[in-house]
Amino acid sequence: MRRLREAVLVAAMIVLSGCGHQVTGLNEPNGGIVPSGQTLIRFETDGQPDFNNYKYLIVLNTGGNGHVPYALGYNSNYTDWSFAILVGGGPNFANAPVVFQYFSDASQAGGVNKRTLGYATGTLNFSVLSATSAASYGFDIRFNRCILDFPSPINTTGQPTPAPSPHPVGQSCPPFFYLPSSTWVMNMFSIDSTDTVVDSLGNGPSDVSYPGFTINTAATLNGQSYIKPVTGTSPQNPSAAIYGVVVFSTP
Repeated sequence: MRRLREAVLVAAMIVLSGCGHQVTGLNEPNGGIVPSGQTLIRFETDGQPDFNNYKYLIVLNTGGNGHVPYALGYNSNYTDWSFAILVGGGPNFANAPVVFQYFSDASQAGGVNKRTLGYATGTLNFSVLSATSAASYGFDIRFNRCILDFPSPINTTGQPTPAPSPHPVGQSCPPFFYLPSSTWVMNMFSIDSTDTVVDSLGNGPSDVSYPGFTINTAATLNGQSYIKPVTGTSPQNPSAAIYGVVVFSTP
């Protein structure tokens, strides 16, 4: 399946390059351009996603240190995890992604805690890709980056705790007040019904050599992508096997 999809993509690139067109944004509304302050992350799988039996997790390190959020964090101390967007895990979660924030908390083992962030209607949109070709399995998450612009709920500075959000309802970002960096390092995971990570953008679920997928949200991104190399550690179920990621973003 993976080799078939890669062949389809290569063929499309050859045909379109001969016509003077680019593949970037080919099937996206407005050519893949999203409104200012928004980012679209496309989570691609080898087969049609199975939201009843698997969870799909997009993890972001927005701290600016360049470190990769690895799968180890899912079962331990969430080192270098800033935010995560979770889809799946049962029919009630297939159409309602959950957003988590990770923050320092000395009272917790490992020193990191997490909380669920709410978001207003229309600030995060989820859509499953239409399987019109062998290269279109997965889903899109498009969100206003304001939904991540929150301070830690724990006051670690000794100063008065800032308001939960500085943004009036309906205001777009930028400017941002609490996201420390526009450079984000991303990883993605598929998780089975036993809460075991079964795949990532790296070489299997526990790979710590994967260098990370880095995006600059201060720049316009029109289809920045990464295709996971073929390895022998991918899950046999194509619904759980990660194919790659594509990002569209506007400052």
